[in-house]
Amino acid sequence: MVKKLAPTKISHRLTFIYAMLFFVGLALVNVTTLFSINYYIDQTSAQQLRLVDETIIKDVKTLNDILNIDLKRISQSAENLDINLIYHNRSIYNTGEHYNLPDNKLNGQVLTVESGENKIMYLNDILTLNDGEKIEIQVAKDMYNEDNYFHALAGIMLLTDGMVLVIAIIIGYIISRKALSPIDKMTNQARQISSSDLSARIHLDGPDDELKRLSDTFNDLITRIQCSYEKQNRFTMDASHELATPLAVIKGYIDVLDRWGKDDREVLTESIQSIKVELSNMTSLLDTLLFLSKGDNDIFKLEKTKFWLNELMKEIVKESNLVNEKHNIFCSSYPEIQMGGDSKLIKQMLRAIIDNSVKYSPDDTEISIDYKAVDKNAIIIEISDMGIGIPKEDLPYIFDRFYRVDKARSRSFGGSGLGLSIVKWIVDIHNGMIEAESEPGKGTKMTVKLPKGL
Repeated sequence: MVKKLAPTKISHRLTFIYAMLFFVGLALVNVTTLFSINYYIDQTSAQQLRLVDETIIKDVKTLNDILNIDLKRISQSAENLDINLIYHNRSIYNTGEHYNLPDNKLNGQVLTVESGENKIMYLNDILTLNDGEKIEIQVAKDMYNEDNYFHALAGIMLLTDGMVLVIAIIIGYIISRKALSPIDKMTNQARQISSSDLSARIHLDGPDDELKRLSDTFNDLITRIQCSYEKQNRFTMDASHELATPLAVIKGYIDVLDRWGKDDREVLTESIQSIKVELSNMTSLLDTLLFLSKGDNDIFKLEKTKFWLNELMKEIVKESNLVNEKHNIFCSSYPEIQMGGDSKLIKQMLRAIIDNSVKYSPDDTEISIDYKAVDKNAIIIEISDMGIGIPKEDLPYIFDRFYRVDKARSRSFGGSGLGLSIVKWIVDIHNGMIEAESEPGKGTKMTVKLPKGL
């Protein structure tokens, strides 16, 4: 059985990363500082040795000068510095401790050697007197004090680094907890949002930072989900209601057939005919629902081609007048306009608008179609009727699925309330716009604006 790992907190990881980065940065600064100080001490000590060597060479010209010059004072110009003068392999002057140092064949070169636990810096040089005699100069400096200072400074820095690491962890934890506390608040508030209640929202106080924008984006997402969820529920209930009516009618006629249809030919014929009509309505409704479902799930494949809009308009006017002889459907002119899009869907869209106008317009009235190119990349199509019109308060909802302005009257006219929904979907998929202007008793005008799509 795999053991489930305990969840880790972002605040802990951020605290660790922050503390480690700060500690590494501070350690690098301290190491660089120590190397710089050590280099400075060595260079300063070497300079002191050279200055003493140069002073002796400048002031000593004979053996007698050694007695007349205060070499002890010269040696005291630097701490722990000793001078040793060697003449014919014998020390003739020594200001202090005599170090057993290796010969320096490179005269005047400052070298470093370990003597026990101490570091010694020394310089060997040759002094040539006026009489030609040679004296070996040995200048040495015990680096004991400098090394103690360096080690003490390194210890202080190491202790400081440890203290700073602890402080950085504490401060980093406080800062990360404070910075991430809105996330905990968002998490707790998000848990209150469920499929049964999408009304809850995340509320964060404070500046307009990344977390505030994240909460706003999340709220917008929940709003869209809620809107979609409510539409889906409404769609499901409306579809169920639409299907329930023909099913109830079919069930009623089946009951009639079961009781009297076996012996009564007239009842049998009427029942079968009515069942066929209701089944046809159900099939049409299901086909429409399937069409919209494909569009909602991006399954529908848009087949864009270039076509002449004037030819499409002539087909629609001709076919509409053949199907419906009670209305005068006409287009006053047919300007030649080429556009790009799915010609089948655009034709279906225009037919749906015309069918809607026919359905709600009295007999012997006109339905006019006008179209024109506007700007350089857009086309406007207007379809006007002289029908019963739409109340102002209903205009914003006429493109919603299953929405009917007058449910009782709409059912008497037939239809499922999905026609204008399909129109809106076709317009949207072509990146167009549609709006309706209407006044009860004076008719309706549908205006569709589509890009040329060329």
